[in-house]
Amino acid sequence: MTTETLTREQTDPESSTAYAVQTTGLQKAYGGRIVVDDVALRLPTGVVSGFVGPNGAGKTTTIRMLLGLVRPTAGSGHVLGQPITAPTRYLPQVGALIEGPAFTPSLSGANNLKVLARAGGLPTVRVGEVLERVGLGDRGNDPYKAYSLGMKQRLGIAAALLPQPKLLILDEPTNGLDPAGIVQVRDLISSFRDEGMTVFVSSHLLAEIEQVADHLVMIQEGKLVFQGPVQELVAAQVPELLAVPERPQDVDLVADIASALGWLAHLADGVLRVQMPTNLDRAQHAQRATELNRRAHAVGVVLSRLEVRQPTLEQAFFTVTGTASGDVH
Repeated sequence: MTTETLTREQTDPESSTAYAVQTTGLQKAYGGRIVVDDVALRLPTGVVSGFVGPNGAGKTTTIRMLLGLVRPTAGSGHVLGQPITAPTRYLPQVGALIEGPAFTPSLSGANNLKVLARAGGLPTVRVGEVLERVGLGDRGNDPYKAYSLGMKQRLGIAAALLPQPKLLILDEPTNGLDPAGIVQVRDLISSFRDEGMTVFVSSHLLAEIEQVADHLVMIQEGKLVFQGPVQELVAAQVPELLAVPERPQDVDLVADIASALGWLAHLADGVLRVQMPTNLDRAQHAQRATELNRRAHAVGVVLSRLEVRQPTLEQAFFTVTGTASGDVH
């Protein structure tokens, strides 16, 4: 599948005001090796856009080009309506957390933010506001070295909020966090969208992206392979009925039953996978599962597993990229 067939966003170069980020032919090469290749981003305003791809796909390099930290080898683009060749025009409206926060351990969380605010020419009155915003209002005076990993990550997000950004770019914001910390960051990201902010968040955890993002940018080997609504990509996948007999040798018999019913199915690792027509609803999926179970029982086959698996972002990612894991590092 090509970028052309998978990209659903409008590509009119004169419509850049409809997008927080728009690029054309964006490329970056190091020593003759192209790490970002002809990327045409169309990131609508007011969405949470997940940026996913295997390790080394070019995500961080792309983000660095958008932030003016790396100069593109070729291509053009706009961020918040301003050309990426003039990052000083848009960076005051962009907040970013890239490759983990860097703070002084001996300073308090609040004082760390004050240092950053003064360095950026921002009012220090924002410090208290952003600490409250990320749930650290009562811990701002504690030394940074006493913070948990989740608190450190939230302080990094607080730092990115100092300029009151219209666009927030977060690179792996839940990396290394425990489940509670992941939920806290996820809830924060959702609330930013609710406030009208555009959030561009990279992650290797597809389940987390599916929880929080309504838009997706997928990159592989430096090339854009999909961008558009998450549900559009997921909806393109086919629901499956998974069946596993108690006795492995019975799997061929179960496959024969599915074939006799005219169902499209295949065997993989001892599991019968029956493709469900996309025009069926969940109740009809359940009816097919019941019918397969009834017919298997009639010929003496006990199914130890019978599950209707609805499409997920992980399944879609596998289909598009051939990567077998939802952890796409």
